[in-house]
Formats: sequence, structure tokens, C-alpha cells
Amino acid sequence: MVSSGAVRFVLLLRGINVGGHRRMPMADLRRVLSELGCSDVQTYIQSGNAVFSSDRGEAELLAIISAALDAEFGFPVTITLRTADDWQALSSPYPAGKQTHVAFLSQLPDPERVLALQAQDLAPDLWTLNGRDLHLYYPNGTQAARLTHALLERRLGVPATVRNWQAVEALTKLLSR
Repeated sequence: MVSSGAVRFVLLLRGINVGGHRRMPMADLRRVLSELGCSDVQTYIQSGNAVFSSDRGEAELLAIISAALDAEFGFPVTITLRTADDWQALSSPYPAGKQTHVAFLSQLPDPERVLALQAQDLAPDLWTLNGRDLHLYYPNGTQAARLTHALLERRLGVPATVRNWQAVEALTKLLSR
């Protein structure tokens, strides 16, 4: 049951269930979120995507979810939250398809770091920063990408988690249920 003051959120976890490491069953993630008072909890695939409602604010949720996941699974997890309004406002400047991704940044990057990244030749990869979301276009696919996840985190100095456009669209549909 969703209370009238509840806000819908999208939760993105980084680096779980990859190659059999850092295992986190989605049923357990749903249970932990529910135990924290989140309602209408739904997950999408095994890579750590959830949609839920809560009366709490983003900063409080980040702290309690992070602590609860660490306690439950025994390892720290980088988490990113977006409100439903933030998520619904996502609009990629690139064509929808398997070459289009979004790096969800944990916070706004320092403008000096953004300028330094802009000065770097990453062709043919393209990117556009919109608030805390870095839209990526990899015309030659992710395997040939020059703007890798590690490079963008190092250059921008903020944690990020990347989702392909198919996952973005699937989570958008979950929000509307």
C-alpha cells in the first residue's frame, strides 16, 4: 500500500551479481527494502534495479538502504537513487537502441572535471551530461568503447552506475504500474 505522501523511486545498484560475485538475490533485495518501510517494491532483472515508494527523502534512503544492504549481504554496495519525476524526465539525445546508455552519477560532478573530460578525444563515442545523468552513445558497441565506466568515474570523480537504454525503458514501465 502506497501512502498519499509517498514518492516513487528507482534504485540502481552497482556491481552485483556479475560473474557469480557479490551475489544478491532480487527476492532478498525486495525483502530488505520492504523491511525498511518501502512499499510497492518491484525489481527488474538480476543486476540490481528496483522501483519502490517511500515517505522518506533521498538522502535518508541512501543512508539506510546502503547500511541495510551491507549488513544483509556482507559487502558495501554503491547505490544510486532517482525520483520517478527525475526518471520520467530522462530523454536521450541519442537514438534509442543497444548503443545508447546512461551513466547515473551519484552526485553532480565538479565543472572543472567535466571540462577536462570534454577536452579528451573519445571519438567515436559521444556523451552529454544532463544534471546527474551522463548520456552515452557507443556507435561501435560497449566492447570497443573509449569512454569506459572506469574512465568516466576517474575523470569525473563521482561513483556511477551504467544502464543500457532497454533497462531505462523497462524501469520506466515499472514506474507506471
